[in-house]
Amino acid sequence: MIKRWIPLVVLGLAFAIGISHNPSPAPAEADSPTAVLTSCKGPVTIVRAQNGPVAATFGMSLAEGDEVKTGADAEAEIMFASGNWVQVGANSSMRIKGQPGSKPKEQNFEVVQNFLKLKSTEGTSSISGLRSGDKASALRAISPCQTKVRGARPTFAWTAEDPSLELQFIVYNETGIHWQTTVSGATSVAYPADAPALVPGVSYSWTLETSDPLVSPPLRTAASFFEIIAPKDVAALDTDLAVIEQNKPGVTTYHVMRASIFFDRGLYADAIIETQAAIAIDPENDSLHAILGKLYAETGRTDEAMREMEKSR
Repeated sequence: MIKRWIPLVVLGLAFAIGISHNPSPAPAEADSPTAVLTSCKGPVTIVRAQNGPVAATFGMSLAEGDEVKTGADAEAEIMFASGNWVQVGANSSMRIKGQPGSKPKEQNFEVVQNFLKLKSTEGTSSISGLRSGDKASALRAISPCQTKVRGARPTFAWTAEDPSLELQFIVYNETGIHWQTTVSGATSVAYPADAPALVPGVSYSWTLETSDPLVSPPLRTAASFFEIIAPKDVAALDTDLAVIEQNKPGVTTYHVMRASIFFDRGLYADAIIETQAAIAIDPENDSLHAILGKLYAETGRTDEAMREMEKSR
């Protein structure tokens, strides 16, 4: 059974994760692919036009003439360079062809491919050296960290071994302290409406530290940076997300594509949430765990990054 969707504009990524790689051999794929596999579950085989059959994998590039074949209880979802979506159900096959009449969205397609390249587990050893120590783990910022944010009243979240500790929460602007408050018995705080406004385009940071002098040694998080996106960018983002809602592909691809849109705009915290949602649907997908691990690493969540990379091996 094959399902089709009308063209879906998918914005890609203008950012590459800064993790070193040690290249390892990989199956040959098309230099100029016609499509990519955005979901692959169960026994799926790609019959290459040139090199014969190979086992399908998430994010694999497909060339014109390749044939996607699914076994029992298997399915695959395919994104074409034109922006069209196709789902191939169990015990089916589909030969990849160009799609006349649909103008290719080359830039969007290429940046989606770049996002899928994050599935590579190469270079994971470089993350192990970033694992935080016991002191850092006792109080650790979670979100927003090294990300852009929608809305002028973000919620700040952290983990604490002892949530009852009294903490000084401080938001800094580019010149000094912007706003601060004291929190205890909580692991999150919403930026209040009566606090000084957070201005789009300004780089802010926030920290937490123990205020009780009897806590020794004192605990303090590293500074976590964030930026509020402009209202016009929020409107553009909502428009692109609405397109996905109207022309929703398969559920795994749905979350992967939302993640790519968020990541394209620097909304890494949102990209992490969408990738987590994709993993909840497809928990055995090693590639999604690798992508999530690299997103965690980019936002400073190194313990989580290590755990996801270990799952992807």
